[in-house]
Amino acid sequence: MTKIRIATRPSKLALIQAELVAKRLNEIGFETEILKIVTEGDEGKFGISRKSAFTQRLESALKNGIADLAVHSMKDLPTETSNDFDFFYPIEDDPADCLIAKEGKFDLFTLPSGKTIGTSSLRRRSLIYLYRPDLKIFELRGNVDTRLSKLVEEKFDALIISCAAIKRLGFISKNLMRLDPTYFIPAPGQGIIAVEYRKDDQTAKEISQQLYNEKINLRANIEKKFNELMQGGCHFPAGIYTDLKDETIILKGYMYNEERHIFSTIISNKQDYINALNQLIKKLKVS
Repeated sequence: MTKIRIATRPSKLALIQAELVAKRLNEIGFETEILKIVTEGDEGKFGISRKSAFTQRLESALKNGIADLAVHSMKDLPTETSNDFDFFYPIEDDPADCLIAKEGKFDLFTLPSGKTIGTSSLRRRSLIYLYRPDLKIFELRGNVDTRLSKLVEEKFDALIISCAAIKRLGFISKNLMRLDPTYFIPAPGQGIIAVEYRKDDQTAKEISQQLYNEKINLRANIEKKFNELMQGGCHFPAGIYTDLKDETIILKGYMYNEERHIFSTIISNKQDYINALNQLIKKLKVS
């Protein structure tokens, strides 16, 4: 039986996601080994770019033959990736964000005025400012499990975190509220697990074909292309919510350009998603 080496970051969430991918591989007849690789992002070094800091060493492990696959949260991937690699997307969960309060159960609109929310996301910050300018926003960095621990340890009244991350960590709280993604627009790729491999690795390519999921792949391609067309991804606040209904796609986009909060919705046939995306981007980038 072929053993597949899976590279991942060492955070609790990253390891859980790697284990989910390993389980899928086991189910189709492969043994697996998980390799924990500390990235520059884990070390707090962001000299390249914030997103590349979390992926570069994993890609090096693939390139050097140390690993066969690398597991990422899709939303952490840089806009531009190397031509030496390709991706498949075997698993997705709820793309929405969740608000977790330290005390009491609140959504974004019922959280009392003057309360503090911790986040480092430009998209989340801009949406909070739009809907609740009376709340205080404080910078909060670190992986998801670190941020959850800081809700208890530090002076934050609430956090906003990916619902998919919360589910995968098995975090349970009576003070958790899902934020409707039709108004609190998610990050591109949020909730999707991306698996990276070398294009010249035939075994990895065969695995990608066996674990192919049409619905997840379509959403991943739409939201990856959104990042490319926006030409900036993590450098400014932007998001997209993709709602797939049979042959129809509903795309809801958001961007804050330091002057205006811009929302747009496009409804299209799923086969014509590139044209739909171009229409969406044109509306979001209107000056």
